[in-house]
Parts: sequence; C-alpha cells; structure tokens
Amino acid sequence: MMCSVEDEFLKNDVFSPLAYLPSILEPKKVVVVGTIVAIVSDKMWYYDGCNYCKSKVEKKFETYDKDDGTSDVRDTQLYQCSNKDCNGKEVFPMSRYTVC
Repeated sequence: MMCSVEDEFLKNDVFSPLAYLPSILEPKKVVVVGTIVAIVSDKMWYYDGCNYCKSKVEKKFETYDKDDGTSDVRDTQLYQCSNKDCNGKEVFPMSRYTVC
C-alpha cells in the first residue's frame, strides 16, 4: 500500500538519530525534528543559496570599459555559485537557513 511521506511520518514510530543521515546512500525524503534551544545573534541565521545546488552564492560584479578609457561596474546584479561542480546556468539567490 502506497502512502505519502507526510502520512508515513505521522504513522511511523521508528526514528533514527540525526547522526545517521550521512549513511543514507540513495536519494530519499527525510524529516528532521528538532528543538531550538538558543539563537546566536552575532552570526547570520541565513545565507544566499544557489537555486540549483543550494551552495552559497556570491554577488559578482561585472566591469566594463567606457568610451573615455575609464572602467565602471554594471548595474545588473549577477550571482555566481561557490560550488565549482554546479551546473546552474541562470543562478539566482534563495534565502537558506543555517542550522548548527
């Protein structure tokens, strides 16, 4: 009998520690349940992540030469994924939560 991930979570009473996540060898959906015990206010709680691979993205500034021989920065906002293996073509940032 097939059931949704949500139904399986609500009916399944077998849970595993978070430390077992790296041992998952094939793609699957997991639900992580936790309790917030403190908020570190001197560190960012989110980051701009790649819309393809979720790695951190960095704002990229594109310079160009003007007719008068000086250089300037284009007004367009470009983003570059920090993951060298990412295949994203049109990368844009998505806010991602940082969980420690």
